[in-house]
Amino acid sequence: MIVHPSLSLQGRRALVTGAGRGLGRAIAVGYAQAGASVVMCARREGLLKETAAQARTFGGEVVPIVADVTEEADVQRLAEAAGPVDILVNNAGTYRSGDWQTVPLSDWDEIIRLNLYAPFRLCQVFAPGMVERRWGRIINVASVYGSMGPKWQLYPESWGPSSYFASKHGIHGITHYLSSRLAPHGVTINSLSPGPIMTSDQRVGLDAAGEERLRKAEGLARSEIQMARLGDEDDYVGPAIFLASPGSRYITGQDLKVDGGWSAW
Repeated sequence: MIVHPSLSLQGRRALVTGAGRGLGRAIAVGYAQAGASVVMCARREGLLKETAAQARTFGGEVVPIVADVTEEADVQRLAEAAGPVDILVNNAGTYRSGDWQTVPLSDWDEIIRLNLYAPFRLCQVFAPGMVERRWGRIINVASVYGSMGPKWQLYPESWGPSSYFASKHGIHGITHYLSSRLAPHGVTINSLSPGPIMTSDQRVGLDAAGEERLRKAEGLARSEIQMARLGDEDDYVGPAIFLASPGSRYITGQDLKVDGGWSAW
C-alpha cells in the first residue's frame, strides 16, 4: 500500500491513553498500522492486552503499560517506560450520570481529575521533550459537548453528567492556551471532538435505561445528524492519524469536530 509521506507515522513514537477499548483502542491500532511505534496505557490489563495483540499484527513496536493517569506515581512510571514520544493522545476519560444539583462532589472531582487534570499533567511531562526535539503532536480527545450544552432529548434533568461537560470545555481551554506556547517550537496541539458516538463495546450489555438512551440517540441521528447515523470508533482513526502526521504541521490550537455534520446545521 502506498501512503503519501505527509500522512505516514513511520519512525514516530506515539502514546495513547485510555487504549483498552473504544476510541483509544481504535486510535492505538490505527497508529500501529500507519507505521508508528505505539505506547499504550489503560487501567485494565486484560483489555490492554487485547489492544496490544491487535496492534502487533502490523509488525511495529508495541508497548502496553498498565497505569492510572490520575496517579502521579503511575505518571512517572509511564514516562520512564515510554521514553521520548512524538505524539501524545490524551484520550482517557469517563463520565458519571446524575442530576447536577445532587451529584456528589467526590464524583465531580474524580471525573475532573481524569478528564481534565490528567491531560494537562501529561502535557507537562511529555511536551518539553517535543519542544527540545522541535517536533511534536498533542491530540486532546474532547467532545462537541465541549462547546455546547446537553441536548435535552438525550439528557433529561435526571441524567446529565455535568462534570463531563465542564471537563470537555476545559480541554478546549488547555488546547487554546498551550498552542501559543508550543507553536514556536514546532509542536502542535489540537482537540478532536467526537459527536454522538456509540462504540462497539458500549453496545454490549446495555440495561433497559441504556437501550432507551440508544433508541433516542439513533432517532436523533436520523433527524438531526446530516450523515443520519451515530458515529463509531472507526470514524475517528483517520482524523487522529492526520492530526498526528506531518500533514497537519500548520494546524494548531484548533478543534476538529467529527460529528457527521451535526454541528453544521
